[in-house]
Amino acid sequence: MNDVYELLPLDQGRKGGLARVAYLRELLLKENINTITVLAGDLVSPSAIGTANINGTTLNGKQMISTMNTLGLDYMIFGNHEFDLSEKDLLARMNESRFTWISSNVFHINSSEPFGSSITHKIITINGVRILLIGLSIEWTSTYASFINQSSIVTYTRQFLTKFSNGTYDVLVLLTHLDIARDIELVSNIPQIDLIMGGHEHENYNYLRGSKFTPIYKADANAATVFIHRCAYNIDKKRFRIYSTLARVSQEVPEEEKTAKVANYWYNLGIEVFKALGYHPEQTISCLPQGIELDGTSESVRSSQTLLTDTICESMIATTSDSRSTIGIFNSGAIRIDDILRELITGYDILRTLPFTNNIIALSVPGRILAQVLTTGMSLKGNGMFLSYTGVQTSDGGTTWFVNGTNIATTEINYIVATIEYAKLNTQLNNPNVTVLQNTNVTQTAALFSYLKIKYPPC
Repeated sequence: MNDVYELLPLDQGRKGGLARVAYLRELLLKENINTITVLAGDLVSPSAIGTANINGTTLNGKQMISTMNTLGLDYMIFGNHEFDLSEKDLLARMNESRFTWISSNVFHINSSEPFGSSITHKIITINGVRILLIGLSIEWTSTYASFINQSSIVTYTRQFLTKFSNGTYDVLVLLTHLDIARDIELVSNIPQIDLIMGGHEHENYNYLRGSKFTPIYKADANAATVFIHRCAYNIDKKRFRIYSTLARVSQEVPEEEKTAKVANYWYNLGIEVFKALGYHPEQTISCLPQGIELDGTSESVRSSQTLLTDTICESMIATTSDSRSTIGIFNSGAIRIDDILRELITGYDILRTLPFTNNIIALSVPGRILAQVLTTGMSLKGNGMFLSYTGVQTSDGGTTWFVNGTNIATTEINYIVATIEYAKLNTQLNNPNVTVLQNTNVTQTAALFSYLKIKYPPC
C-alpha cells in the first residue's frame, strides 16, 4: 500500500480502513507465513487527526504509527510528506515504529548517514531465496534531510547496487516514492530490477516497462485498494515470477478487531479535540442535493477543476470580500481527501479535505504575472502544484486567460486574487510586483466550513 493518511473507512464506509487491511493481511499470513507487508511512503502526514493537540503535543502521525504497529507493517520508506514534520517529530515517529524504515537515498543534512533509524537496504531470505529491498524517495524541501534528486536517481541507483557483489541476492525489489516517469526510467535503465512497488501518485498503476517488462505497481491512496503480490522463484533457473491482484478494500472486507480498536481510539481522541475547538466534526455541515458531488479525488483535482475546487475558491473570495477579490486560486495539493463527498457532509469531512493550516490572503496581482501563474499551474497536471481557480477563463487549455472577455496578459490592470500563503510562496505570486492587501488569519478549512453552510445548507 502507499499514501495512507486516514485510519478509518472513507466515502461513508465504502472504501479503505486500516482494520480491513489488517484482516486481509491475516488471511494472507494463513495462506503463506512468509507474507511481507510494505508501505511505499506517505504515512505520518497530512491528516486531520494528525493536527489534533493532545496535552500540549500535536499528534503529527503518532496515530498512524500506533495503528500500523498493531496492523503488522513490516517495512516502509519515506514519502515526501514525512518531511512535513519537524526533525524532532519525525525522529520520534521512527523511534515509535515497530517496523523497519528503509531509505537508500535520504540522509541527515550535510552527511552521508542514513536519516534517523532507517537502513539503506534489507536482504530477506525466504526458503533460500535472497530478496534485496532498497528504498528510493522523491526529493523534498527540508532543513534537516538531504536527498539524491530524481534527475540523478538512475545513476545513483546503479552506483548503489555496485556495493553488492555477484551472488549477494537473487531478487531485486525497489520500494519507491517517485513520479511514475522516474519509476519507468529506473526499470528501463537498470534491467536487474525485478519489481517496483511504488507510491506518490495516489491512484493505482500496473505497468510493464523496460527490456524485461519489469512490473511497476502502485495502489490507490488511503488503502482504497492494496496490491497483493504472490511471488515465486526458480532457484535452478534463477527465474522470478509474480502474480499480482489489485484488491479493493471495501465494505465486504471485515475488520480485524485489535487494529480497529487502536484506530478508533485515536480517531475518537482527535474528534474530542476538534469539538473542544468548536469544529463539531460529527455535525452535519451541509446536505448536497441529489446529483451534486464534490469531487476531491487526487486524479481529478490535480488535473481539472471540480465543483469542490470551485467551492473552495468561492469560499476564499467570500473571506476576502473586504478587499473586493474576484479571483480565487490555490494549489490543488492542499486538498488531501482523495474522495468524493456526497449527500451529508460532516465537519470531519471538511477537516480531512483541508487538513493543512493554510491562511487565506488577498493579493493585488498584475495581469501579466497572473497569466504566467495560471499557465504554469495548468502545465503541472498530476502534481500538487496544479492550480485550482475560479473567476478567470481559458479557451485554449491554459495558454491565454480572460476576465470579462479581456486577455489579462495584455492589460495594465491589477487583479484582486484570493489565495493561500503556500501558493504565494511557491508560485510566481512571490514576484515583488505582487502586493499583499489583506492577511485574514482565517484558514482555508474554516472558510469552507462557513461557506458550505450557505451554499448547501444542512438538512
